[in-house]
Amino acid sequence: MGADWRRLLDSADCRLFYVHFDERGNSATLGFETREFPVDPPPEWLEKGLNAFEFYLAFTGVTGLRVTGWGQAEARQIRVAAVQGGQPLQVSLGSETSGIDFRASAVRLAKSRAYLASDSE
Repeated sequence: MGADWRRLLDSADCRLFYVHFDERGNSATLGFETREFPVDPPPEWLEKGLNAFEFYLAFTGVTGLRVTGWGQAEARQIRVAAVQGGQPLQVSLGSETSGIDFRASAVRLAKSRAYLASDSE
């Protein structure tokens, strides 16, 4: 999937459903789900009729963590941007007045899977 996760995050259909901070490793893991697939999905996903995709991004070297509120509205606003010079990354979940903000030195795709979701999801 490579950097295709950036394209998926920009999709209006990408939903944040998991947030975990681990102070032992100064890391954060965010989980997303979408009805879009990465570019060039494996043919078996389509053959099996799979229609949903979830992926987890693991951010390392987390600093500057700030939490000012959390709820459904904040989970809908997701921004991951490189700070001047490409490092570190600035992650913002929510707005300037309510949400979660942090910087990270790196990000990697930790896990992903395609699955069959009901039409009611």
